[in-house]
Amino acid sequence: MFNPFYLTRKGRIGLMQQRDQLRELLHTSTKEMGESVKRDNDLRENPEFLQLQTKISYELPNKIAELTKILTTAKLIEDTDAIRTSSFDEVLPGMQVELVDDDGGSRVFSILGYGEGNPDAGIVSYLTPVATALMYKSVGDEVQLMSNGKPQNYEIVDVSRSPHL
Repeated sequence: MFNPFYLTRKGRIGLMQQRDQLRELLHTSTKEMGESVKRDNDLRENPEFLQLQTKISYELPNKIAELTKILTTAKLIEDTDAIRTSSFDEVLPGMQVELVDDDGGSRVFSILGYGEGNPDAGIVSYLTPVATALMYKSVGDEVQLMSNGKPQNYEIVDVSRSPHL
């Protein structure tokens, strides 16, 4: 079964810019490799050439292909049925989840798309363990998350649209 990639519009633009930067880097690295060939005839002994060759032949094309696949197959979170209809019955990408632990302490997470996490701001990618534990749960459900290296039980008390969309 195919699991789609999810992105916000902002995340999609960021991945497109990253892919364009990698394409430019591939172009400049190819030029550098050509210059290295001109300077040194014995390429077996040229570590700069060998490093560039690996970068040009494998690393950059693979990363560009990966980003292209994500961009061409991704679903925009803002266009999902749950976000368009404001249906917050279960936790899905694009939602903010408020949790309360047994001691009354609370945590809030916004679940966004591929590569869009910012833990300091309470934003996690839907692919992270935290988001995976929360996905498809509803208000009133209990989840167990790691807190300070120990498992902690939480109850989901609110699910809403993420303010980061």
